[in-house]
Amino acid sequence: MATIKDVAREAGVSIATVSCALSGSKPVKSETRSRVLKAAGKLKYIPNSSARNLKKAAGSVVSVIIPDMKSRMYSEAFDSLSSCLQAQGYTTSISFTNGSPDIECARIDEAVSQNTAGILLITSQPENTAFFQDHLISYKIPVVFMEREPVSLPINYIGFKNYDAFYRLTDNLLRKGYRRIAIMCGPLHFSTERQCVQGVYDAMAECSEDLKPTRICVTNLTREDAFSSYLRSFTNDVPEVLISTNREATNGLLVALHYAGLKIPRDLIVVSYSEEAWADISESSGLLTISRSASSLGEEAARMLLRNIQEPDLFEQTITELPVSDELALTQIPKRKHGRRPEASSGRAGHAKEVLQFLAVGNPTVKALSLLTAHFTRMTGIGVNYTFVAQNELFRMVSKDMDELTARYDLYTYDVPWLEYMVQNASLADISDFAESDRFPRDLLIPESLRNCQVNSRYYGIPLSGGTILLFYRRDLFESHQLREEYQRHSSISLRPPRTWKEFNDIAAFFTRSITPSSPTEYGTSFAGIIDEEMAPEILIRLWSYGGQLWDSYRRPSFDTKENRQAFESILATLSCTPDGDLGSSIHKTVRDFCSGRTAMLITYSEFAQEISRYLSGHMPEKVGVQTIPGRHPASVGWNIGLNPFSKNVEAVHKFFSWILQVDTGYYLTILNGATPMKAPYHNYQLHKLYPWLACTEESLRLAVRRNTPYQRRSLILPPNEVEHILCQAFRRVVRENMSVESALEEAQQEANHLFRMYGYPTARKLEL
Repeated sequence: MATIKDVAREAGVSIATVSCALSGSKPVKSETRSRVLKAAGKLKYIPNSSARNLKKAAGSVVSVIIPDMKSRMYSEAFDSLSSCLQAQGYTTSISFTNGSPDIECARIDEAVSQNTAGILLITSQPENTAFFQDHLISYKIPVVFMEREPVSLPINYIGFKNYDAFYRLTDNLLRKGYRRIAIMCGPLHFSTERQCVQGVYDAMAECSEDLKPTRICVTNLTREDAFSSYLRSFTNDVPEVLISTNREATNGLLVALHYAGLKIPRDLIVVSYSEEAWADISESSGLLTISRSASSLGEEAARMLLRNIQEPDLFEQTITELPVSDELALTQIPKRKHGRRPEASSGRAGHAKEVLQFLAVGNPTVKALSLLTAHFTRMTGIGVNYTFVAQNELFRMVSKDMDELTARYDLYTYDVPWLEYMVQNASLADISDFAESDRFPRDLLIPESLRNCQVNSRYYGIPLSGGTILLFYRRDLFESHQLREEYQRHSSISLRPPRTWKEFNDIAAFFTRSITPSSPTEYGTSFAGIIDEEMAPEILIRLWSYGGQLWDSYRRPSFDTKENRQAFESILATLSCTPDGDLGSSIHKTVRDFCSGRTAMLITYSEFAQEISRYLSGHMPEKVGVQTIPGRHPASVGWNIGLNPFSKNVEAVHKFFSWILQVDTGYYLTILNGATPMKAPYHNYQLHKLYPWLACTEESLRLAVRRNTPYQRRSLILPPNEVEHILCQAFRRVVRENMSVESALEEAQQEANHLFRMYGYPTARKLEL
């Protein structure tokens, strides 16, 4: 058996430090404590006091480790088990993991080091067999897993007969004529969710018609994600029956149905898997409930653990599944009525009296808005038809409308840098009268977003997205003790989210396998350069950080400068650490590479934050770190909605604007992965806990630099796409034609001089700095 000396040697610390770390008698740095626990786990070391207590079952504290107390399931189970344990002379120590495997491992190690008598656990990492084997089973610590069964382990487990309940439910639905049955569930690596889905699948497969569920919608077990998932998955395809496997998802689902104007059971049957409560039926009229007793779960789990603690020699591995109360729900399911299906709530014209034509770029905020628009149509009778085009096509199509003096579209989204040019070319209507009325909530909007709609104190649209550029990084990698030590040896400084572009490139190289063979990721970062509209912000945020600019205070081109050369050299260093060093990545590809674990860091827009968190970390945002970009000069990248000057539907547009600028719409846009310009979501405690990047986004908005073009009275405004095209082409020549940075910027200077002369601006042959 390993001794405390062995642990100290393995961890590289003193015996006293090991003792303090394991006993908690004195504070120890978190990094050191983690190292000690890792060494103890590796050597299968049990402190003497723990060993004595385990052998004698003398400990009086039972550790309860659960994801959170927000779920009624967890709170009722805890009330029941704590009462049962207290009756037998035990006290409970409860800790929460917030659904994070890393936190769960730390809480288990703490319980072991504190001589716990036993552990009751609802795990968030059922597949982590090796950890449970090494840290629990090998130590012979009494433990009972509740609700979520770990994979391939000889353990004590108590849950419910989920499969049987959902098989019976589905069989009953099929017998009563329903065929379009959908499921909203939690992550399928949890046994409870997997069993529920399998019960539905098997019942439908055994039907003579060889059916399958219409859709399986997986959520992260929060009401916000359930709300979002319903609108994304079922807006255009309402099922006959929607089965929800947990109460939190049901709560979000009910909000979504109300917002979409659907009623149960008139438009669809909703069945919820919930905890027993006499008020469930009256709380949600028409909602059918399959009940499981959380109190019974907690009580039986406590009894199972007590038997294991008190009679360890006689106790055998036990797996128990408690019955589910489904009789009432089964008897209340009505027979399917043959008739008209509910209309898809897409927000399109439908039976609307008036229809707005909306030409828009398909970014996350606009996509989210389109999912919510059915509510606006239902409230006002005004339909909205969305036409989505690529960002590099949108500017051309708006210009074509103006050239032809038509109102093919009533509304346009436009990028912030386009504003002055579009105003000068009469592409946007002045809506100042509306913006100065009581219908325009100026005080509720982020000031930076509001200014993005103004030229000379006049309003030319409303802000739609308050986005900015953020740094996303793999927090699990940056907090890894082994990687931190290795980086310290490599760079002589601590591994941390980078604050400068030089530090960013150093860390990117460290996480690029071709440069650092031991890197856990293939590449350190990525770069979006496939089109000008995506490449320009990538260049500008670095250029501004180095003190560079595209024109000086006299509005003369200043492409060929020392600062701009430094920025180009910095980007070249970045490209050596990216999957597509030839500038072939789109924004969406850079996000996919980061989410798949191919890259360790990502510079991208705040609108992608929720998508990144969902895909990268399996619904565990603790693995995703977010901060202001290196250099602290993010670009202002918001989108606005403008009114076509030739539109004949001005009052309908004003109503649409008023609806977009409601606080509720701002909340829903945030939940749906949009970047709302409303202040309220950025100051909401619940949303901050779910979406920790909101605080960072608000800070970055205050720092953001606007991508405007120079303006001089009695001169034409330069087309923003042409100015940024010169910049991007210069960098492409460096990368693809092997041109020197100096030569590329010299050519860019000459091209900019020519462009500026065409539009009536002063120019300089070359700025000597």
